[in-house]
Amino acid sequence: MNAMARSFTGVFTAAQVAALVREAAAAYSGSRQVLVEGYRVNGAQLLSPTRYRYARTGSELDGHKNGVLTSLVREHFGARLTTVTSSYNFYGVGDHIGIHRDAPDCRYAALISLSGNLGPLDVYPHLAGCDGGELLKRIENDAAGTPVRLPVPYGGVVVVQGSVLPHARPPATLPCAVATVCFG
Repeated sequence: MNAMARSFTGVFTAAQVAALVREAAAAYSGSRQVLVEGYRVNGAQLLSPTRYRYARTGSELDGHKNGVLTSLVREHFGARLTTVTSSYNFYGVGDHIGIHRDAPDCRYAALISLSGNLGPLDVYPHLAGCDGGELLKRIENDAAGTPVRLPVPYGGVVVVQGSVLPHARPPATLPCAVATVCFG
């Protein structure tokens, strides 16, 4: 699993996390709802039932994604990458993202918890070799198996091979926010 997902602490100072939290809070008023009601296969990518809000990032996160986050991914995964996309994602009670794979150009996804109540990310390393159609069959037949629960510590960073490793955001039990950066 280490090659597909890792959790890091101590990447940001308390002041940097506080600045990201402020930037995300300011971005919330311009956020947009994402609502997908069923599963769809798009090549190797699996799109899943989803409900959350997202907003554009600002200069605070933009500075980190091209600095410390890029360095972190390069150092621990040996990959030379560039930033593809980034967003602030907001989850209300019950908001979620079902089992999915990220777009092919999102080789690695870095998630930064901006809430103490984010909860773990569910990852499915045993399904990493399944193509989109096989993955959908397993989900529809209730045969996805038990996920590995990967903690996302407040202010910490979790990096997953987003386009390879099926993962899910379980329904939120409290409102929470996460910064997401995709590298390709």
